[in-house]
Amino acid sequence: MDILVDKWEVKATDIIHINAFYVALHDFLWREEYSKGKDAEFPEKYYWESRTQQGGREMWVWWRLFKQKKANSFYIRHLVVDVHGVGVSDAEVMKQGKKWKVQKGKVEVLVKAKLRLDPDDQWQKNWFLKAIFEIFWKRFYRKLLDMHKQEFIKDSYRIQENVKRMMELNTFSVPKKPFEPARAFGSPFEY
Repeated sequence: MDILVDKWEVKATDIIHINAFYVALHDFLWREEYSKGKDAEFPEKYYWESRTQQGGREMWVWWRLFKQKKANSFYIRHLVVDVHGVGVSDAEVMKQGKKWKVQKGKVEVLVKAKLRLDPDDQWQKNWFLKAIFEIFWKRFYRKLLDMHKQEFIKDSYRIQENVKRMMELNTFSVPKKPFEPARAFGSPFEY
């Protein structure tokens, strides 16, 4: 059973470095422990790309990510991330006296944050637990679920702010200086 906690989308119709954005978002979600492995075990379910002569490229990337707290097996955090690019074509820009190859077009990131209750179906397999499942989570576990929802909403907002920063969009939060130096792609013009 899934409970929708947060749903948001970020759209950018400007110049963006698609490869750097893809790698930076991938690495950020891996560092946030939404994936067990960095490359081979990363849960990319679908990648589709179509090229046309008139409209550029269209691409879809689907990631289905899970994060589980070690102490609790009753719920799991489920993050559905879809990246969609339309009309993406190559362009060149001048920055700091150098020519850079980037892409221009419309890129949007669609995210749904869900809490999945009983991810291993342990309650649904037992006849007694199946009968009291709804009563248990609605009455006895409600306050803890609300607390987990609030934590997950904070995670979701942090992911959204990071996506906006990678796309170089305006954000409402004041950027904080990171504790450790950046290892991933900050700006596509810095490498």
